[in-house]
Amino acid sequence: MTRLNGKNIYVKLVEESDAQHLLALETRNREFFQAFTGSREESFYTLSGQIDRIKEEMELKEADRGYLFVICLQQSGQVIGQIFLTEVVRYNLQSCWIGYFLDQAHNGKGYMTEAVPLVVNYAFEQLNLHRVEAGVMLHNQGSMKVLLNAGFHKEGIAKKNVKINGCWEDHQTLAIVRPEASDNTLAENKQVQRINPTTLVPPMGPYTHLTVVPRDADLLVLSGQVGTDLQGHIPSDLKQQLHNTLQNILRVLQSQSVTAEHIFKVNIWATEEMDWDYFDEAWEKFHGGATPAMTFCYIPALAVDSLKVEIEVWAAKY
Repeated sequence: MTRLNGKNIYVKLVEESDAQHLLALETRNREFFQAFTGSREESFYTLSGQIDRIKEEMELKEADRGYLFVICLQQSGQVIGQIFLTEVVRYNLQSCWIGYFLDQAHNGKGYMTEAVPLVVNYAFEQLNLHRVEAGVMLHNQGSMKVLLNAGFHKEGIAKKNVKINGCWEDHQTLAIVRPEASDNTLAENKQVQRINPTTLVPPMGPYTHLTVVPRDADLLVLSGQVGTDLQGHIPSDLKQQLHNTLQNILRVLQSQSVTAEHIFKVNIWATEEMDWDYFDEAWEKFHGGATPAMTFCYIPALAVDSLKVEIEVWAAKY
């Protein structure tokens, strides 16, 4: 079984055993998905309809014409979405189109931002394709951000090219091309570089002495984020405040189409002793990549008595 692993999700090629899960996904998101796709027959929303669909997709895979993947949560294995490569063309083009749907309940959590690069890499490295294209309805800014964050570039507007719910809709065309060796070198030069000079002793913990931000990157500086929940309430427990703060930071970064991996500097202030085992576990789930430069300070109080932790983040958008 082909399984492509991300941080919070994994992606795998569809199998007949996924039929019940796909039916549940399509049924509970029927109205939500319908806004972005053509009309469906009623038989599509039956178990036999999904089994037939999967068999057709597996035949397309064998013919090297299309590949359907399901997106699953790492911890539970729950199917929360689907992503597909269609219209595979060989010969002088070596290209395909990419499309995807994510359970409405899981939108905004960065899952598709993880899934798209996994499948694009599969298209380039496993299928040896040269170009992947996508079409997005003009009002679907969230989907465009996912693609742009994955390295796609905008190419133009395809006028009235897809009929959706009885109307011919304009689509923004985006594409990504498999990088050449020289492109890889250029891309590496655009990454944030974390450096520990040999003239210094190693930093305390898995952190970084020096970070070099590439030229022309956008500097994103977050104000000190605190542990309010989505209703604006502040829990009394430091651990819960830390968890909420990290989630709030992710939401701010996602609003700019970047991830925690773009963070290069973190300043943390706390008013009571931190449980470092919990902190390390929470940080690993939050960031998962190379640890940025970090400063941690204990102080007697923050601006509001109920606050026990505040985190400031600097990130580079490139």
